[in-house]
Amino acid sequence: MGTQLAASALESSRFTRHHVKAVVVAGVGFLADQYDLFIINLIVPMLGYVYFASNHNSIPDSQKSILVAAVNLGAIIGQFTFGLLADKFGRKKMYGTELMIIIMGTVAGSLAGGGPYLSVVFTLGFWRFIQGVGIGADYPMSATIAAEFANLRNRGVMMAAVFSMQGFGLLFGVLVALIVLPCFKSAINENVQAFDHVWRIIMAAGLIPALLALYYRLTIPESPRYTSDITRDEIKALRDAKLFLKEASDEGSITVTECNPTAPVRFEHNISSFRAFFGQWKNAKLLMGTAGTWFLIDIALYGLGLNNSIILSEIGFAKGDTPYDSMLKIILGNLIISLLGNFPGYFAAAAVIDTMGRRLLQLVGFAALTVFYVVIASAYHQILDTSIALFVVIYTCAQFFVNFGPNVTTFIIPGEAFPTEWRATAHGISAACGKIGAFIASYAFTPVAASIGVNGTIGVLAGCMFLGFVLTYFTIPETKGLALDGGINGNSMETIDVVTERNDSLDGIQGNSMETIDGVTQQNNSTDGIQGNGTETIDVVKQRNDSMRER
Repeated sequence: MGTQLAASALESSRFTRHHVKAVVVAGVGFLADQYDLFIINLIVPMLGYVYFASNHNSIPDSQKSILVAAVNLGAIIGQFTFGLLADKFGRKKMYGTELMIIIMGTVAGSLAGGGPYLSVVFTLGFWRFIQGVGIGADYPMSATIAAEFANLRNRGVMMAAVFSMQGFGLLFGVLVALIVLPCFKSAINENVQAFDHVWRIIMAAGLIPALLALYYRLTIPESPRYTSDITRDEIKALRDAKLFLKEASDEGSITVTECNPTAPVRFEHNISSFRAFFGQWKNAKLLMGTAGTWFLIDIALYGLGLNNSIILSEIGFAKGDTPYDSMLKIILGNLIISLLGNFPGYFAAAAVIDTMGRRLLQLVGFAALTVFYVVIASAYHQILDTSIALFVVIYTCAQFFVNFGPNVTTFIIPGEAFPTEWRATAHGISAACGKIGAFIASYAFTPVAASIGVNGTIGVLAGCMFLGFVLTYFTIPETKGLALDGGINGNSMETIDVVTERNDSLDGIQGNSMETIDGVTQQNNSTDGIQGNGTETIDVVKQRNDSMRER
């Protein structure tokens, strides 16, 4: 897949502040995503006080579901669409667009109003849908960027760090609410209509992380892997690698000499190439695994949420004496829920992901969740009657293994297992399947729980977690230490011969000397290429130019 020199430079590079910058730029977007997803839990009860006094200060369930469904539906569309677009048009062209969509939805949503014939819920729901498109788009974009700019040794922790910023997004939402709400305490106690100011300010605060990350996303260089493997421009791939790595080593640089005037023939994304790749069973099975396991873990996430009200009620955070006190307890209760295993799980996963491996971590997570769900399902009422503290401990352990396991790994594995040509597409499809699981769970679990009880519903979740374990075991490979060039199945679109001549004193691509890179591309008469256009043989000779050093 194009020259391997740019890829080798990135994979063998030291972990520097520029890798940290890439994580922060991608991660801050995820922080904004989770903030926007989380704050609806705080906004909904405020809307009830402001607009639905006649309904006991509560939004009707039918309208509440609109706000939940809108963002999930938008996310599904964003994940699938932007995954395809990032592979077809490039990471750089699309990166930042998703944040602009989120910014537009946030600004308009915070100003949403209603009228005699159009409820504020429907107006807000529309802009939540727009937000959802941007939020969904961020999944394949940020995962692909983090994977392709990472060095080999730290790729797992970099991707896990990006994903774990979701936890900080939730924490940021709580902190903003705890700052804004007390500012209107007197006004709320006099008239609950003052909640109208609070929810709009809280929603608009989501602009802060989005705007902070936007400039850096718009100015990030193109991924050298995209330039090399899709546009097939080896010279530009080396330049893109240099642009990212140049400040990582102030002592050395790369001099690129263009010796091949022939225009590169880029890889074409179309129905034929899609079928040619995913029509192979090994690739289809891999996609089934990444999409299926993400679908199952997102069902589990919503299943755990069934017990939030029980925990909050038992620890005294279910209801307050006044509307202000009730909202304050809801905010603090959400903080407690997020800290029960959530944050420790994120950090523990990031700490071991590059030593323990992705596949094993996912298997451990699904196995542990199966056990905890079986325990809860089989003794649900007995545990609650015996000890609320014991129930909280089991709940916390389940929360921990969600993130110390499949919630993190399902984000990482699709970004590593597929080749560059289809990396963002496959990640987008996998993430969209996860959101479909969340969408189904958010609507199905309430009537199911009413029919078979919460313990029966948790039993269904236990079956889902066991299925996730089985699916992982048979379809998910280990991607730790995998070079990204051809994906886990070695799906090269080209035959590559790379010849590297080194002087003993030359210290790699970031060494202390100047290097001249001559790329020579030849067309092979073979017709075994994926589109019948023949296989390209690329001989890249890396030589040290002593005359450059003498200068």
